[in-house]
Amino acid sequence: MKLGNLFKKEIKELLSPQAIFSIIFTCLLFVILGQFMGGVMDEAINNSTVNIRNLDNSEFTEKMLAALPDYGADPVIITEEGSLDELGLKNLVIIPEGFGDSVEKGGEKIKLQCVSLVNGGGLSSTMSSMSASSLIGSIYDYVDEYTRTERLELTEEELSLLDEPMIYAEYTEANGNTVEFSANMLQSVLMTQSMIAPMAVFFLVMMAAQMIMTAISTEKIDKTLETLLSAPVSRLSVLMAKLLAALVVALLNAATMIVGMLFYIQGMIGSAVQAEMADLSAAEMSADGISQAAALSELGMSLSAGDIILFGVQLFLTIAIGLSISLILGAMATDVKSVQTLTLPVMMMTMIPFFLTMFADVNSLSPVPRLVMYLIPFTHTYTALNNIMFGHMGIFWGGLVYQLIFFLVCMYMAVKMFTTDRLFTMSFSLDNRKPKGRSREKTAE
Repeated sequence: MKLGNLFKKEIKELLSPQAIFSIIFTCLLFVILGQFMGGVMDEAINNSTVNIRNLDNSEFTEKMLAALPDYGADPVIITEEGSLDELGLKNLVIIPEGFGDSVEKGGEKIKLQCVSLVNGGGLSSTMSSMSASSLIGSIYDYVDEYTRTERLELTEEELSLLDEPMIYAEYTEANGNTVEFSANMLQSVLMTQSMIAPMAVFFLVMMAAQMIMTAISTEKIDKTLETLLSAPVSRLSVLMAKLLAALVVALLNAATMIVGMLFYIQGMIGSAVQAEMADLSAAEMSADGISQAAALSELGMSLSAGDIILFGVQLFLTIAIGLSISLILGAMATDVKSVQTLTLPVMMMTMIPFFLTMFADVNSLSPVPRLVMYLIPFTHTYTALNNIMFGHMGIFWGGLVYQLIFFLVCMYMAVKMFTTDRLFTMSFSLDNRKPKGRSREKTAE
Protein backbone atom coordinates (compact mmCIF):
# COMPACT_ATOMS: atom_id res chain seq x y z
CA MET A 1 0.00 0.00 0.00
CA LYS A 2 2.83 2.36 0.86
CA LEU A 3 4.48 1.54 -2.49
CA GLY A 4 1.22 2.35 -4.27
CA ASN A 5 0.91 5.71 -2.54
CA LEU A 6 4.50 6.56 -3.33
CA PHE A 7 3.96 5.52 -6.95
CA LYS A 8 0.92 7.82 -7.24
CA LYS A 9 2.96 10.67 -5.76
CA GLU A 10 5.76 10.18 -8.28
CA ILE A 11 3.32 9.91 -11.20
CA LYS A 12 1.62 13.16 -10.18
CA GLU A 13 4.97 14.93 -10.00
CA LEU A 14 6.17 13.62 -13.35
CA LEU A 15 2.84 14.02 -15.17
CA SER A 16 2.31 17.65 -14.34
CA PRO A 17 -0.01 19.77 -16.54
CA GLN A 18 3.07 21.22 -18.24
CA ALA A 19 4.38 17.70 -19.01
CA ILE A 20 1.00 16.55 -20.39
CA PHE A 21 0.79 19.67 -22.55
CA SER A 22 4.30 19.02 -23.85
CA ILE A 23 3.43 15.42 -24.78
CA ILE A 24 0.25 16.41 -26.63
CA PHE A 25 1.90 19.39 -28.31
CA THR A 26 4.83 17.29 -29.57
CA CYS A 27 2.55 14.66 -31.08
CA LEU A 28 0.30 17.27 -32.72
CA LEU A 29 3.34 19.13 -34.02
CA PHE A 30 4.62 16.05 -35.83
CA VAL A 31 1.17 15.33 -37.28
CA ILE A 32 0.66 18.92 -38.48
CA LEU A 33 4.16 19.13 -39.97
CA GLY A 34 3.67 15.80 -41.75
CA GLN A 35 0.33 16.87 -43.23
CA PHE A 36 1.76 20.23 -44.27
CA MET A 37 4.78 18.66 -45.97
CA GLY A 38 2.58 16.05 -47.64
CA GLY A 39 0.32 18.81 -48.96
CA VAL A 40 3.32 20.68 -50.32
CA MET A 41 4.61 17.55 -52.06
CA ASP A 42 1.20 16.70 -53.54
CA GLU A 43 0.73 20.26 -54.73
CA ALA A 44 4.20 20.27 -56.29
CA ILE A 45 3.46 16.99 -58.08
CA ASN A 46 0.01 18.05 -59.27
CA ASN A 47 1.19 21.49 -60.42
CA SER A 48 4.41 20.31 -62.04
CA THR A 49 3.15 20.56 -65.62
CA VAL A 50 5.59 19.91 -68.45
CA ASN A 51 6.03 22.34 -71.33
CA ILE A 52 7.39 21.79 -74.80
CA ARG A 53 8.47 24.10 -77.63
CA ASN A 54 8.48 22.60 -81.12
CA LEU A 55 11.09 24.19 -83.42
CA ASP A 56 10.98 21.30 -85.88
CA ASN A 57 7.35 21.47 -87.10
CA SER A 58 7.79 18.30 -89.17
CA GLU A 59 5.04 15.75 -89.75
CA PHE A 60 6.85 13.22 -87.56
CA THR A 61 7.05 15.66 -84.66
CA GLU A 62 3.37 16.55 -84.95
CA LYS A 63 2.41 12.87 -84.83
CA MET A 64 4.72 12.33 -81.87
CA LEU A 65 3.19 15.22 -79.90
CA ALA A 66 -0.30 13.89 -80.58
CA ALA A 67 0.70 10.41 -79.39
CA LEU A 68 2.57 11.46 -76.20
CA PRO A 69 -0.51 11.14 -73.90
CA ASP A 70 -0.50 7.40 -74.71
CA TYR A 71 3.08 7.29 -73.39
CA GLY A 72 2.26 8.92 -70.04
CA ALA A 73 2.95 12.57 -70.93
CA ASP A 74 0.59 15.46 -71.71
CA PRO A 75 2.79 18.50 -72.33
CA VAL A 76 1.67 22.08 -72.87
CA ILE A 77 2.78 23.55 -76.21
CA ILE A 78 4.64 26.84 -75.74
CA THR A 79 5.05 29.22 -78.68
CA GLU A 80 6.19 32.40 -76.91
CA GLU A 81 9.86 33.35 -76.80
CA GLY A 82 11.73 34.30 -73.64
CA SER A 83 13.34 32.86 -70.53
CA LEU A 84 11.53 30.56 -68.14
CA ASP A 85 11.32 33.30 -65.53
CA GLU A 86 9.80 35.73 -68.03
CA LEU A 87 7.28 33.16 -69.27
CA GLY A 88 6.39 32.03 -65.74
CA LEU A 89 7.43 28.43 -66.46
CA LYS A 90 9.40 25.99 -64.35
CA ASN A 91 10.55 23.71 -67.16
CA LEU A 92 10.71 23.57 -70.92
CA VAL A 93 11.68 20.83 -73.37
CA ILE A 94 12.81 22.17 -76.75
CA ILE A 95 12.61 20.00 -79.88
CA PRO A 96 15.28 21.38 -82.27
CA GLU A 97 14.88 21.83 -85.98
CA GLY A 98 15.64 18.70 -88.01
CA PHE A 99 14.64 16.34 -85.20
CA GLY A 100 12.04 14.48 -87.31
CA ASP A 101 14.36 13.99 -90.30
CA SER A 102 17.08 12.66 -88.00
CA VAL A 103 14.75 10.01 -86.58
CA GLU A 104 13.13 9.01 -89.89
CA LYS A 105 16.32 8.86 -91.96
CA GLY A 106 18.70 7.72 -89.25
CA GLY A 107 21.07 10.64 -89.68
CA GLU A 108 23.15 12.43 -87.09
CA LYS A 109 21.63 12.42 -83.63
CA ILE A 110 20.16 15.73 -82.50
CA LYS A 111 20.00 16.74 -78.85
CA LEU A 112 16.74 17.51 -77.13
CA GLN A 113 17.11 20.53 -74.87
CA CYS A 114 15.65 20.37 -71.37
CA VAL A 115 15.66 23.59 -69.35
CA SER A 116 14.56 23.71 -65.69
CA LEU A 117 14.17 26.76 -63.49
CA VAL A 118 15.76 26.65 -60.03
CA ASN A 119 14.53 29.45 -57.77
CA GLY A 120 14.67 27.87 -54.33
CA GLY A 121 15.64 24.90 -52.23
CA GLY A 122 13.62 22.05 -50.83
CA LEU A 123 12.47 18.76 -52.23
CA SER A 124 9.33 20.22 -53.83
CA SER A 125 11.47 22.49 -56.05
CA THR A 126 12.92 19.43 -57.81
CA MET A 127 9.53 18.26 -59.05
CA SER A 128 9.71 20.44 -62.18
CA SER A 129 12.98 18.89 -63.34
CA MET A 130 11.62 15.41 -62.54
CA SER A 131 8.53 16.11 -64.67
CA ALA A 132 10.71 17.33 -67.54
CA SER A 133 12.82 14.17 -67.28
CA SER A 134 9.62 12.11 -67.41
CA LEU A 135 8.62 13.88 -70.65
CA ILE A 136 12.03 13.11 -72.15
CA GLY A 137 11.47 9.47 -71.26
CA SER A 138 8.10 9.45 -73.03
CA ILE A 139 9.64 10.98 -76.16
CA TYR A 140 12.41 8.38 -76.03
CA ASP A 141 9.85 5.56 -75.83
CA TYR A 142 7.96 6.90 -78.87
CA VAL A 143 11.13 7.35 -80.93
CA ASP A 144 12.40 3.92 -79.90
CA GLU A 145 9.17 2.22 -80.92
CA TYR A 146 9.06 4.11 -84.24
CA THR A 147 12.67 3.20 -85.04
CA ARG A 148 12.07 -0.48 -84.40
CA THR A 149 8.70 -0.92 -86.07
CA GLU A 150 8.69 1.68 -88.88
CA ARG A 151 12.27 2.31 -89.91
CA LEU A 152 13.86 -1.07 -89.14
CA GLU A 153 10.59 -3.04 -89.71
CA LEU A 154 11.32 -5.58 -87.01
CA THR A 155 8.85 -8.41 -86.36
CA GLU A 156 7.13 -8.98 -83.00
CA GLU A 157 9.48 -11.87 -82.23
CA GLU A 158 12.52 -9.70 -82.92
CA LEU A 159 11.07 -6.89 -80.83
CA SER A 160 10.41 -9.30 -77.98
CA LEU A 161 13.99 -10.54 -78.17
CA LEU A 162 15.32 -6.97 -78.07
CA ASP A 163 13.10 -5.99 -75.16
CA GLU A 164 13.91 -9.12 -73.17
CA PRO A 165 17.04 -10.83 -74.53
CA MET A 166 17.15 -13.10 -71.47
CA ILE A 167 14.90 -14.15 -68.60
CA TYR A 168 15.96 -12.77 -65.26
CA ALA A 169 14.86 -14.34 -61.99
CA GLU A 170 15.96 -12.88 -58.65
CA TYR A 171 16.37 -15.18 -55.65
CA THR A 172 17.09 -14.40 -52.02
CA GLU A 173 18.88 -16.76 -49.65
CA ALA A 174 18.75 -16.52 -45.86
CA ASN A 175 18.91 -18.98 -42.96
CA GLY A 176 19.75 -21.79 -45.38
CA ASN A 177 16.52 -21.24 -47.36
CA THR A 178 16.07 -19.83 -50.87
CA VAL A 179 13.00 -18.12 -52.30
CA GLU A 180 12.28 -16.41 -55.62
CA PHE A 181 11.80 -12.89 -54.40
CA SER A 182 13.57 -9.54 -54.77
CA ALA A 183 16.27 -9.00 -52.16
CA ASN A 184 15.63 -5.24 -52.41
CA MET A 185 12.04 -5.74 -51.26
CA LEU A 186 13.18 -7.72 -48.22
CA GLN A 187 15.90 -5.18 -47.49
CA SER A 188 13.24 -2.47 -47.33
CA VAL A 189 11.49 -4.46 -44.57
CA LEU A 190 14.76 -4.91 -42.68
CA MET A 191 15.64 -1.23 -43.15
CA THR A 192 12.32 -0.13 -41.70
CA GLN A 193 12.79 -2.50 -38.78
CA SER A 194 16.38 -1.32 -38.16
CA MET A 195 15.09 2.25 -37.90
CA ILE A 196 11.78 1.94 -36.01
CA ALA A 197 12.88 -0.50 -33.29
CA PRO A 198 16.14 1.33 -32.39
CA MET A 199 14.26 4.63 -32.48
CA ALA A 200 11.76 3.31 -29.93
CA VAL A 201 14.56 2.03 -27.69
CA PHE A 202 16.48 5.29 -27.99
CA PHE A 203 13.52 7.47 -27.03
CA LEU A 204 12.52 5.16 -24.20
CA VAL A 205 15.96 5.02 -22.60
CA MET A 206 16.70 8.73 -23.00
CA MET A 207 13.35 9.90 -21.66
CA ALA A 208 13.36 7.49 -18.74
CA ALA A 209 16.94 8.42 -17.84
CA GLN A 210 16.26 12.14 -18.09
CA MET A 211 13.19 11.95 -15.89
CA ILE A 212 14.66 9.80 -13.13
CA MET A 213 17.86 11.87 -13.00
CA THR A 214 15.91 15.10 -12.84
CA ALA A 215 13.58 13.75 -10.14
CA ILE A 216 16.41 12.45 -7.91
CA SER A 217 18.67 15.46 -8.35
CA THR A 218 15.85 17.99 -7.80
CA GLU A 219 14.71 16.35 -4.57
CA LYS A 220 18.31 16.11 -3.41
CA ILE A 221 19.08 19.76 -4.22
CA ASP A 222 15.81 20.96 -2.64
CA LYS A 223 16.47 18.83 0.49
CA THR A 224 13.08 17.08 0.12
CA LEU A 225 14.73 13.71 -0.46
CA GLU A 226 16.05 13.68 3.11
CA THR A 227 12.54 14.25 4.45
CA LEU A 228 11.10 11.51 2.23
CA LEU A 229 13.73 8.95 3.21
CA SER A 230 13.32 9.75 6.90
CA ALA A 231 9.58 8.91 6.75
CA PRO A 232 8.37 5.55 8.11
CA VAL A 233 8.68 3.97 4.66
CA SER A 234 11.39 1.62 3.49
CA ARG A 235 13.95 3.24 1.22
CA LEU A 236 13.57 0.33 -1.18
CA SER A 237 9.88 1.25 -1.62
CA VAL A 238 10.87 4.84 -2.41
CA LEU A 239 13.39 3.58 -4.95
CA MET A 240 10.91 1.21 -6.63
CA ALA A 241 8.20 3.88 -6.76
CA LYS A 242 10.53 6.28 -8.54
CA LEU A 243 11.64 3.60 -10.99
CA LEU A 244 8.10 2.48 -11.84
CA ALA A 245 6.81 6.03 -12.23
CA ALA A 246 9.68 7.00 -14.51
CA LEU A 247 9.12 3.85 -16.56
CA VAL A 248 5.40 4.49 -17.03
CA VAL A 249 5.86 8.13 -18.01
CA ALA A 250 8.76 7.24 -20.31
CA LEU A 251 6.61 4.63 -22.08
CA LEU A 252 3.87 7.22 -22.53
CA ASN A 253 6.31 9.81 -23.89
CA ALA A 254 8.05 7.38 -26.21
CA ALA A 255 4.78 5.94 -27.55
CA THR A 256 3.47 9.43 -28.24
CA MET A 257 6.73 10.44 -29.91
CA ILE A 258 6.84 7.36 -32.14
CA VAL A 259 3.18 7.69 -33.16
CA GLY A 260 3.77 11.35 -33.99
CA MET A 261 6.86 10.55 -36.05
CA LEU A 262 5.04 7.79 -37.95
CA PHE A 263 2.27 10.25 -38.82
CA TYR A 264 4.94 12.78 -39.78
CA ILE A 265 6.75 10.36 -42.12
CA GLN A 266 3.52 9.08 -43.65
CA GLY A 267 2.16 12.59 -44.14
CA MET A 268 5.44 13.97 -45.47
CA ILE A 269 5.58 11.37 -48.26
CA GLY A 270 2.29 12.62 -49.65
CA SER A 271 -0.67 10.70 -51.04
CA ALA A 272 0.55 10.88 -54.62
CA VAL A 273 3.94 9.41 -53.81
CA GLN A 274 2.33 6.76 -51.58
CA ALA A 275 0.08 5.71 -54.47
CA GLU A 276 3.08 5.37 -56.78
CA MET A 277 4.97 3.35 -54.17
CA ALA A 278 1.95 1.08 -53.65
CA ASP A 279 1.66 0.50 -57.41
CA LEU A 280 5.38 -0.27 -57.60
CA SER A 281 5.18 -2.73 -54.70
CA ALA A 282 2.16 -4.44 -56.23
CA ALA A 283 3.95 -4.71 -59.58
CA GLU A 284 7.06 -6.21 -58.01
CA MET A 285 5.00 -8.62 -55.91
CA SER A 286 3.01 -9.80 -58.92
CA ALA A 287 6.20 -10.19 -60.94
CA ASP A 288 7.74 -12.39 -58.28
CA GLY A 289 4.46 -14.12 -57.53
CA ILE A 290 4.88 -14.00 -53.75
CA SER A 291 4.20 -11.49 -51.01
CA GLN A 292 6.69 -10.09 -48.51
CA ALA A 293 5.07 -11.98 -45.64
CA ALA A 294 5.22 -15.27 -47.53
CA ALA A 295 8.86 -14.66 -48.52
CA LEU A 296 9.83 -13.90 -44.92
CA SER A 297 8.03 -17.05 -43.77
CA GLU A 298 9.76 -19.27 -46.34
CA LEU A 299 13.14 -17.76 -45.43
CA GLY A 300 12.50 -18.43 -41.74
CA MET A 301 12.64 -14.71 -40.95
CA SER A 302 9.09 -14.12 -39.74
CA LEU A 303 8.67 -13.25 -36.07
CA SER A 304 6.46 -15.44 -33.89
CA ALA A 305 4.61 -14.36 -30.75
CA GLY A 306 7.40 -15.91 -28.68
CA ASP A 307 10.00 -13.85 -30.54
CA ILE A 308 8.08 -10.67 -29.81
CA ILE A 309 7.88 -11.60 -26.13
CA LEU A 310 11.64 -12.22 -26.01
CA PHE A 311 12.25 -8.82 -27.58
CA GLY A 312 9.88 -7.26 -25.05
CA VAL A 313 11.85 -8.84 -22.18
CA GLN A 314 15.09 -7.46 -23.57
CA LEU A 315 13.50 -4.05 -24.08
CA PHE A 316 12.35 -4.05 -20.45
CA LEU A 317 15.85 -4.96 -19.29
CA THR A 318 17.29 -2.14 -21.41
CA ILE A 319 15.01 0.45 -19.81
CA ALA A 320 15.74 -0.98 -16.37
CA ILE A 321 19.49 -0.63 -17.02
CA GLY A 322 19.02 2.96 -18.12
CA LEU A 323 16.99 3.73 -15.01
CA SER A 324 19.46 2.08 -12.63
CA ILE A 325 22.40 3.97 -14.17
CA SER A 326 20.42 7.21 -14.03
CA LEU A 327 19.61 6.64 -10.34
CA ILE A 328 23.31 6.50 -9.52
CA LEU A 329 24.22 9.46 -11.72
CA GLY A 330 21.26 11.54 -10.54
CA ALA A 331 22.31 11.11 -6.92
CA MET A 332 25.69 12.64 -7.79
CA ALA A 333 24.18 15.88 -9.06
CA THR A 334 24.57 19.03 -7.01
CA ASP A 335 23.05 21.60 -9.39
CA VAL A 336 21.27 21.92 -12.74
CA LYS A 337 24.52 22.13 -14.70
CA SER A 338 25.79 18.88 -13.26
CA VAL A 339 22.48 17.14 -14.18
CA GLN A 340 22.95 18.12 -17.81
CA THR A 341 26.55 16.88 -17.77
CA LEU A 342 25.71 13.61 -16.03
CA THR A 343 23.19 12.70 -18.76
CA LEU A 344 26.07 12.56 -21.25
CA PRO A 345 27.22 8.99 -20.38
CA VAL A 346 23.71 7.58 -20.87
CA MET A 347 23.27 9.60 -24.05
CA MET A 348 26.54 8.35 -25.53
CA MET A 349 25.79 4.72 -24.56
CA THR A 350 22.45 4.91 -26.38
CA MET A 351 23.40 7.15 -29.30
CA ILE A 352 26.55 5.36 -30.54
CA PRO A 353 24.93 1.93 -31.09
CA PHE A 354 21.74 3.63 -32.29
CA PHE A 355 23.43 5.28 -35.28
CA LEU A 356 25.84 2.42 -35.95
CA THR A 357 23.14 -0.27 -36.14
CA MET A 358 21.17 1.85 -38.61
CA PHE A 359 23.96 1.62 -41.20
CA ALA A 360 26.04 -1.43 -40.29
CA ASP A 361 25.70 -4.99 -39.06
CA VAL A 362 27.47 -5.28 -35.71
CA ASN A 363 28.12 -8.99 -36.28
CA SER A 364 30.10 -8.20 -39.45
CA LEU A 365 32.53 -5.86 -37.67
CA SER A 366 36.08 -6.93 -36.87
CA PRO A 367 36.53 -8.61 -33.45
CA VAL A 368 37.74 -5.60 -31.45
CA PRO A 369 35.05 -3.08 -32.56
CA ARG A 370 32.40 -5.80 -32.23
CA LEU A 371 33.51 -6.54 -28.66
CA VAL A 372 33.48 -2.84 -27.80
CA MET A 373 29.96 -2.45 -29.20
CA TYR A 374 28.62 -5.50 -27.37
CA LEU A 375 30.10 -4.25 -24.09
CA ILE A 376 27.53 -1.44 -24.36
CA PRO A 377 24.38 -3.09 -22.99
CA PHE A 378 22.00 -1.15 -25.25
CA THR A 379 23.58 -2.59 -28.41
CA HIS A 380 22.03 -6.00 -27.70
CA THR A 381 18.52 -4.54 -27.85
CA TYR A 382 19.21 -2.66 -31.09
CA THR A 383 20.39 -5.89 -32.75
CA ALA A 384 17.88 -8.23 -31.07
CA LEU A 385 15.33 -8.44 -33.90
CA ASN A 386 17.99 -9.02 -36.56
CA ASN A 387 19.62 -11.72 -34.44
CA ILE A 388 16.26 -13.46 -33.99
CA MET A 389 15.32 -13.21 -37.69
CA PHE A 390 18.68 -14.53 -38.89
CA GLY A 391 18.87 -17.29 -36.30
CA HIS A 392 21.75 -15.86 -34.25
CA MET A 393 20.13 -17.07 -31.04
CA GLY A 394 23.45 -17.67 -29.29
CA ILE A 395 24.29 -13.97 -29.62
CA PHE A 396 20.75 -13.04 -28.54
CA TRP A 397 20.77 -15.21 -25.39
CA GLY A 398 24.32 -14.11 -24.56
CA GLY A 399 23.24 -10.48 -24.83
CA LEU A 400 20.19 -11.12 -22.67
CA VAL A 401 22.30 -12.75 -19.94
CA TYR A 402 24.86 -9.93 -20.15
CA GLN A 403 22.10 -7.33 -19.80
CA LEU A 404 20.64 -9.16 -16.80
CA ILE A 405 24.03 -9.25 -15.06
CA PHE A 406 24.67 -5.60 -15.93
CA PHE A 407 21.27 -4.63 -14.51
CA LEU A 408 21.74 -6.61 -11.30
CA VAL A 409 25.13 -4.97 -10.71
CA CYS A 410 23.78 -1.47 -11.35
CA MET A 411 20.69 -2.13 -9.26
CA TYR A 412 22.80 -3.49 -6.40
CA MET A 413 24.85 -0.29 -6.45
CA ALA A 414 21.68 1.85 -6.54
CA VAL A 415 20.08 -0.05 -3.64
CA LYS A 416 23.30 0.17 -1.65
CA MET A 417 23.41 3.88 -2.27
CA PHE A 418 19.77 4.42 -1.22
CA THR A 419 20.01 2.31 1.90
CA THR A 420 23.02 4.23 3.24
CA ASP A 421 23.80 7.87 3.82
CA ARG A 422 26.16 7.81 0.85
CA LEU A 423 23.22 9.14 -1.16
CA PHE A 424 23.63 12.53 0.53
CA THR A 425 27.43 12.65 0.36
CA MET A 426 27.93 11.68 -3.30
CA SER A 427 28.41 14.73 -5.50
CA PHE A 428 29.57 15.86 -8.91
CA SER A 429 29.98 19.59 -9.40
CA LEU A 430 31.30 21.58 -12.34
CA ASP A 431 32.24 24.43 -10.02
CA ASN A 432 35.27 23.54 -7.88
CA ARG A 433 35.70 27.03 -6.45
CA LYS A 434 35.42 27.37 -2.70
CA PRO A 435 32.66 29.55 -1.24
CA LYS A 436 33.77 33.09 -0.60
CA GLY A 437 32.45 33.05 2.99
CA ARG A 438 34.62 30.07 3.94
CA SER A 439 37.65 31.71 2.36
CA ARG A 440 37.18 34.92 4.32
CA GLU A 441 36.79 32.99 7.59
CA LYS A 442 40.05 31.13 6.97
CA THR A 443 41.80 34.40 6.08
CA ALA A 444 40.56 36.03 9.29
CA GLU A 445 41.83 33.10 11.35
